[in-house]
Amino acid sequence: MNYIVWEKWRDPFLGYDENEIDIDSDVNNFFDEEDSDSISEDKESVNKLQQPGKHIRVIATPMGLIPYNEYTASSKIFNFWIGHTNFNLSKKIANIIEKTDGVETLDVFTRYRFRIGIGKVFEDRDVMKNIENNVKQHEQTQQY
Repeated sequence: MNYIVWEKWRDPFLGYDENEIDIDSDVNNFFDEEDSDSISEDKESVNKLQQPGKHIRVIATPMGLIPYNEYTASSKIFNFWIGHTNFNLSKKIANIIEKTDGVETLDVFTRYRFRIGIGKVFEDRDVMKNIENNVKQHEQTQQY
């Protein structure tokens, strides 16, 4: 029997805090004491280049570089879910998923994994259940 396991998609660009990385501790552990003077000079020159304020993240798109913030973050715009299957995602199955009401986007990653974006006015659980039912219907019609 074919089935789909669902997992909420996590945006790889969110949740990253530049302040969590302590570059100084890694640098000091890597070099010997004789190098510490040159390291201190390098740190000072890097600090002079850095301007106070907020770092701006950007993403490359077909339309050019776009600032990545709360208004352009994929996870804020779309309600993404990953589907893991135990069956091949043929073109026919992908078409069935894409044609299901509520599915805004479909990205097939591998033969067993895909991502959907669910429209804001649809209940995600209802859309996922409809996908499962539509795929089962297709499976049953192929057996007869």
